[in-house]
Amino acid sequence: MLLQGIKGLIFKKKRGSPILEEILLIGVAILIFAIIFGIIFSLIDWSTTSFDNLFG
Repeated sequence: MLLQGIKGLIFKKKRGSPILEEILLIGVAILIFAIIFGIIFSLIDWSTTSFDNLFG
């Protein structure tokens, strides 16, 4: 639903080709995965650093 709203804003007046839409969706998916994995890895790094400081 959110992606349909974004596509509606971007392609309001000019209709893009289906290939362009697929590239846009793939780019958005890669961006979302990168943000999620960045948050997960930063939480893991933060937890291992705090454990080392507690027991070290």
